[in-house]
Amino acid sequence: MRTDAILLGQKIVSEESGSDEYVKAMLDHFAKQVDNQIHTELVSEIMERYVEVSKQLEIKSRELEKSDASRREAQEIALIGNWELNLSTKQLWWSDTMNRILETDPSANLDLTFYFQKVYPDDKELVRQIYQDMQNGMAPAEYRYRLLLEGNRVKWVHIRFVASKDFRGNPARVHGTIQDITSAKVVEEKLEEYNHHLEELVQKKVAEVSVSQMATIHALVKLSESRDDETGEHIVRTSQYCRLLAEKLWEMGGHQREIDRAFIDGITQASPLHDIGKVGIPDAVLLKPGRLTPEEFEIMKTHTTIGYQTLASIEKKDTGSAFIKVGMEITLCHHEKWDGSGYPKGLKGEEIPISARIMALADVYDALRSKRVYKEGFTHENSLKIITQGRGDHFDPLLVDVFLENDSAFRDIFDRTSNGK
Repeated sequence: MRTDAILLGQKIVSEESGSDEYVKAMLDHFAKQVDNQIHTELVSEIMERYVEVSKQLEIKSRELEKSDASRREAQEIALIGNWELNLSTKQLWWSDTMNRILETDPSANLDLTFYFQKVYPDDKELVRQIYQDMQNGMAPAEYRYRLLLEGNRVKWVHIRFVASKDFRGNPARVHGTIQDITSAKVVEEKLEEYNHHLEELVQKKVAEVSVSQMATIHALVKLSESRDDETGEHIVRTSQYCRLLAEKLWEMGGHQREIDRAFIDGITQASPLHDIGKVGIPDAVLLKPGRLTPEEFEIMKTHTTIGYQTLASIEKKDTGSAFIKVGMEITLCHHEKWDGSGYPKGLKGEEIPISARIMALADVYDALRSKRVYKEGFTHENSLKIITQGRGDHFDPLLVDVFLENDSAFRDIFDRTSNGK
C-alpha cells in the first residue's frame, strides 16, 4: 500500500496542474488516503475485539475446567463412573472411577468380556438383555444388578445409558454411567425387612383386637339371645351360612361391585349383630311363648331400628369401619322381603342391601331348623320346601338358587353345631 502511494505522488507531480490527468491523479490520491484510514480503523477494531474475545474464552475455559474438576470430584465421592461403548467395534472405554468400582487395575486390558466376567451369575441374563437393548438403540434406560468381586463379595451397581445413532439412523455408540449403590441397597434391604416386620406386628395387633372385639360381640349377642330362649350356636351357624352364600356368589361373579374378599370377611363378622336390638325388647314380648298380637308384633319389629341406632352411634366414632357399616345394613334390613312386604322400611328387590338379603335367608333357614318353646324344629327337607316357596316373594331369587345348589353344606353346618356336637 505504501508503494502505491509513492507512485501516485510521483504521478501527480509529473502532471500539469489543472489538466484532466492531474485532477484524476488528485482524486485517486484522496481515495487511497480514505481507504488507508478505513483499513487502519478496521484492523484496530478487529484487534480490540480479538483481545476481548480471547479474554472471554480464557475465562470460560477456566470456568469449564473448574466445573469439570467439580464434576469429577462429585463423581468420585458418589462413586459414579463414566463409560462409552462403540457398538460396531465392541470397544469399551471407562473412567478411572469405574476402575475403582470394579476394583481393577487401569493398565489391564478392559473389554466387554472382562466386564461380563464381573457380573453376578444370577444377573448375567439380565446384563445380556441390557446389551441387546443397547444394540437396538433403546431409549434412555436404567437398571440395577450385582457384581461378584474377589472374595465372593457382592456389589450392587446402578447403570444408566443412552444410545446415539449414525447418519443412517442406526445405533452407533452408547454413553452411560455406573454407580456403586451397595451401601444404599443395604439400607434399603434393612428398611424393607423392618417394614415387613412392622407390617407383621400391625397385622398381629389387628388380629388380636379383632379377636377381642368378636369375643365381646359374641358374648353380648349370646346374652341377648339367652333372653329369647335361643341357643347361642345360632350366631355361629348364621355366620357360617352367610360366609357360604357370599363365597358362592363371589365365585360365580355375582354382585362384582359389592362382593369381594373384604365383604366376605365383613359379613361373616357382622352377621352375629343382626338381632342385637332385641336387648331393647321387653321380656313380656320377647319371651312370649304364643303368637304375638298386632301391637306386640309392632314392638318386636323395633328391634331392627334399635340395633341400627346402636351401631350408628358407634359408626360416628369409627367412620372407617366396614365391619360396622355391614352390621348396620344387616341389623336394619334383615327382615325386609324381596316383594317389598317386609319391615321396617318396606324395601323391595335390589333396594335391599345384598348383605341383608344374604342374612335374611341364613336367618330363616336356621330359625326353621331350630327348636323353640313354641315349635319343634323342621327337617332339612321341609326347610328347603319353605324357602323354595319364598323365592321371589320373601327371598332374592338368585340367593335361593345358590342355596339350593349348596343345601347339603347348610345341612352339614347345622348338624355339626346342634345337639352339643
